[in-house]
Amino acid sequence: MAKKNSLAWLWIILVLVAVVVGFFWFKKAKLDSGGVTIKYPQTPTTPTPWEIVQKLTGRDILKEEGVHLDFVPAAGAGVPTYEALLSGLYDVGLFDWTGWINVIARGGKIKAVYAGAGVTKIEKSGILVLDNSDIHSIKDLKGKTIAVNILGLGAEYTIDIFLQKSGLLPSDVQLLQVPMENEEEALRTKQVDAAAGTSGGGTWFDLALGRGGVRIIPGTNRYNIYGHDTSILAVGFRDDFIQAHPDAVRHFVTAAETAKRIIWDAFQKNPEQVRKVAEDLTTEKGGNPLLAKYYLPVSPNATIIRDGDIQFWIDLFVQNGKLKPGQLKPSDIYTNEFNSFVNN
Repeated sequence: MAKKNSLAWLWIILVLVAVVVGFFWFKKAKLDSGGVTIKYPQTPTTPTPWEIVQKLTGRDILKEEGVHLDFVPAAGAGVPTYEALLSGLYDVGLFDWTGWINVIARGGKIKAVYAGAGVTKIEKSGILVLDNSDIHSIKDLKGKTIAVNILGLGAEYTIDIFLQKSGLLPSDVQLLQVPMENEEEALRTKQVDAAAGTSGGGTWFDLALGRGGVRIIPGTNRYNIYGHDTSILAVGFRDDFIQAHPDAVRHFVTAAETAKRIIWDAFQKNPEQVRKVAEDLTTEKGGNPLLAKYYLPVSPNATIIRDGDIQFWIDLFVQNGKLKPGQLKPSDIYTNEFNSFVNN
């Protein structure tokens, strides 16, 4: 009997040891799976979502997910950003769908893994003009100059759609590339007739409206184009990085999506608290705290990538002769494989 009891206790001890070892192995594996350092482009004066969450809740989401980021100064917008990702200066890229399609159509081996922003019915967006401008409709833009943040991407294509729906051609207007933070000044000093920014609103857009003296051209709200919530830009990696470090990608996406939802929920309960946190962080980083007054979080409901979000632009590119029919499909552009929130 004593021998049987000894064997029983031995088995219990072995099981407990296995459980403890398994727990620590799992915990280490969870952290190690995201332990690859990811080169992440960041504007020094702009708070990251993880910084906002940590200030709001005390939680370090990156640490929880074992994500290690090497913050690399952002290379600018447009072509330099694509080159930085493709060359390995960055591991992560943020582009609108037109950018993803253009790069991949030209052989760039990159893939979007989660949406960074979306369009919703409640957003304020559009093309701005001065209150005393003679531009009162899209048709009145003929022969005018419009400031956009980047040529050849979403803002330009969006303006083209507005023009064509009103019977105008893209050649009927002149687009001038102006950094988003300088567009309001260009408009108010009459260097341009209208300012489109990214054509998607945002803090600079809201700041200009808040100062008064400007108005939105009717019919230029971006939601009018889609008629439903949709993702408009996405974050992704090079294919070689995804293949070499799938766990790092998965944990990075989880950290990003978790932060997105924490900030969104906090904003629904107390928007001023979230804006105060954004203001404090922006000030600490030497940025413009006025922008925090108009801080808006990203809606998780509009930022789950769906085929239709990209097919809209693929169809437009085919229609305009920039793609051949069947050349690309949405799955060539993105994957939800690494986003555990898709079905939640």
